[in-house]
Amino acid sequence: MRTGSRSWVLVVLGLWAGVVGAQPLVGPSVGNADLLMAEGSRLYNTRQYEEAAESFLKATRVRPETLGAYLGLARARFGANQLVESYLAYRAYVKAAPGSPERTKAERELELCERKMKSARQMTVAEVRVAGHVDKKAVFFSVLEQRRLVGEGSSAEVLRALVDAGYLGPDLGEMAGRLHTTVGETLGALHRRALGGQAPKPEEAASVRALYALAREVGTPLPEESSRAPFLEGVAALAAGQHARAQELLAEAAQAEPERGEYRRLRAEALYRAGDVAGALAEMEAHFPNDARTDFLRVEAALARSTREGAQELEALFFQRYFSPGR
Repeated sequence: MRTGSRSWVLVVLGLWAGVVGAQPLVGPSVGNADLLMAEGSRLYNTRQYEEAAESFLKATRVRPETLGAYLGLARARFGANQLVESYLAYRAYVKAAPGSPERTKAERELELCERKMKSARQMTVAEVRVAGHVDKKAVFFSVLEQRRLVGEGSSAEVLRALVDAGYLGPDLGEMAGRLHTTVGETLGALHRRALGGQAPKPEEAASVRALYALAREVGTPLPEESSRAPFLEGVAALAAGQHARAQELLAEAAQAEPERGEYRRLRAEALYRAGDVAGALAEMEAHFPNDARTDFLRVEAALARSTREGAQELEALFFQRYFSPGR
């Protein structure tokens, strides 16, 4: 294996190490917000506070703008004597719901939680958590601006760290939305460039599957993932001289999106570069029978059989197709 190919494989493995087994962060992939809210309320009413808190927490991840989920989470965590987590949830609700009829009652509950935390000497812990959240948010927007989307030190890594650290608030949805949009723009630009003849760089191709997985983790799946992911990887493999792998990936792309003729044409090119003239000709004849490149593949295939057949095919090409009477 060439050094370049080996490096590419290592990059792919490194990116996928962070993707395989990753849990959804924000959005519909986390679950159904209405069902989670209903389950959280049922568990809370039966004093199963820890289990209720888990349901409410997931509801805040599915739809961060669902304010009732934060209040339910705060009360469930208070019932479970998880004072720091309850305090953070109350803060998120009070900050995000200035006009809510429940706000006054929630503020009184927050004050009670604060008194209990001070008595248990846990206020400092909460303040450190809040400061950490502020720092992580600043880092997230900084690396997102740099379009560092996946891998070590990326916006995806920072967002996951923020979620793991227990950050709560409707702006989590905004952060996930901006990341999702940037991922879509990045992949769209790669696709347009590849269609225009500019192959993705090895590190760009290595990140394609991770980017599509990230889109699912922070929002809805991107359209045409099943065709564009193998297409981008196939074009990069073709540029790297990995012709067998390229034709496999491009065949997968063409099968997923058969109306994209460029996918099939590039698969024929991969077959041709791999030395499979007959395979390339079959692909072109099936989908581009009148293309000039198909004509010359016919000549080359005929020459491979015999000089005479090649001469006959060339004569037919010139005098019947390109220089026929009346043209």
